[in-house]
Amino acid sequence: MVRVFVDVLGGGGEVGRAGFFVRCEGCGRGFLLDYGVNFDEEGRPRFPGHVRPIDVAAVAVSHAHLDHIGAVPFLYVSAAPLAVMTRPTLEIGELLIRDFMKLSGYYIDYEESELYSMKEHSLLVDYGEEVSVDEYSVMMTSAGHILGSGLTYLDAGGHSILYTGDVNTIQTWTLGRAELWPRSVDTLIIESTYGSSLHPPRHLTEKKLAEAIEEVLDGGGTVLIPAFSVGRSQELISLLAAEFPAETVFLDGMGRAVTDIYLANKRFLRDPGFFEKAVSVTRFVRGWEDRRRAWRRPGIIVSSAGMLKGGPALYYLKKLAGNPRNAVFLVSYQSVDSPGHEILEKGVVESLGLEVKARLQWFDLSSHAGRDGLVNIARHYRASLKNIVIIHGEDDARTRLAEEIRSVVGDDVNIYLPMNEERLILEN
Repeated sequence: MVRVFVDVLGGGGEVGRAGFFVRCEGCGRGFLLDYGVNFDEEGRPRFPGHVRPIDVAAVAVSHAHLDHIGAVPFLYVSAAPLAVMTRPTLEIGELLIRDFMKLSGYYIDYEESELYSMKEHSLLVDYGEEVSVDEYSVMMTSAGHILGSGLTYLDAGGHSILYTGDVNTIQTWTLGRAELWPRSVDTLIIESTYGSSLHPPRHLTEKKLAEAIEEVLDGGGTVLIPAFSVGRSQELISLLAAEFPAETVFLDGMGRAVTDIYLANKRFLRDPGFFEKAVSVTRFVRGWEDRRRAWRRPGIIVSSAGMLKGGPALYYLKKLAGNPRNAVFLVSYQSVDSPGHEILEKGVVESLGLEVKARLQWFDLSSHAGRDGLVNIARHYRASLKNIVIIHGEDDARTRLAEEIRSVVGDDVNIYLPMNEERLILEN
């Protein structure tokens, strides 16, 4: 019997700043699963709990979103652990970390040299490739979340762990569904962002979005779709290329640079040929002249940021909001403190003194699995499971997911809902 200790540094009872430090009993150093940041209501970064970099043999980064990679450079202030990730995760992660440093540098204790050291000590892996470090071995398979995202299979001295990171169990325009390998798993560490929710069938949501866009275009209006730069923007230009091949689609913001990284790592895509075609018919906004041209005529604009907290989407919103022929279609999660949430609730952005007369609508195009998909992951491994650790979700989501999983795996499996700074002792 092998015991492992799991220190919850972040992601316990919250979404974001994921960080889980795993150490097998009798082992020297430990293995870190993600190390990210999230933000408070004032936009200031919140970092995970401290771990001594010298005690970290390696860190596996599940994907490039800041809430999973944003604190990793801290590990290189005083040490040089191995960073295991896919090439797209490193390339997109570097892009987002540099933007993070530019916007929030006052609150960050690492600099360019630590980011460089992280890159120098990164081991870039393909799906299915196994790597050994000290008493640990690690392998990733596709998580279906964003390009290069990985389910992390970690063997800690003979105790097998599956850490989902952020996971999507349905096929999308750019990615296949999460790839669950037929391995036995002692402990499942599973996200629960939508643990209390069921997403509507994806094809129906996409159909409703296409129909809404067509109505606006037929009325001579312009459609603004604020979208996250990583993943959602690339999904949208693919969907729009299929549904509106004759319409002009503009892509603005950081999504342009991320799309270039998608093109440079086509082998991670579900259908590289189709994505290339979608990019070829999309007009990249490269300056203010393009930006002014984009909103002055009927068409479709995909632009960061997805919650309207910044980016060129705010410029377009100001230009389009006053005309009821236009539309603002939100397709991303809207936190309660975001302008996007305020628009949906009140039809105004008070901080901008802006009343929105344009058509407003939200569509569920999440890149996270809903409750049913998460339960199916537990079902897949129930024959070998001894422990399930539910993380990366609010309390109601974790509690509801735990209830559903319990009905599938039975009473012999330990289910934990840890909070930050809690240590779990797990046996296989």
